[in-house]
Amino acid sequence: MHALAFVSLMIACIVGFGLHSHFLREMRSRHPEIWESLGRPTLIINSSVSNGLAVQRFLWRKEYESLDDPEFIQLARSLRTFNIAYLIFFDLILLGFPFEIFFHATRTI
Repeated sequence: MHALAFVSLMIACIVGFGLHSHFLREMRSRHPEIWESLGRPTLIINSSVSNGLAVQRFLWRKEYESLDDPEFIQLARSLRTFNIAYLIFFDLILLGFPFEIFFHATRTI
């Protein structure tokens, strides 16, 4: 079970990196003023925690909804949905491990 959970999280993490990278590239090309206002965020290179948090606030507050760009809005919605699903999945796995340990520690041989 541990290996399956780990592999699933790693695959989801890789997919998330791809989605975030695509989102940031699209934001930079389609909405450079927003990209600038968020601190010129990038996925890894020259990025800071404050830039990453600014992007997350942009997504969580649904600030993208006011844009006149249906494709970008759909991309932002997809990324927001993925982030929520990933957090729920991560939390379920994280919460499941103590129960699994407790179960194995208390079962009789």
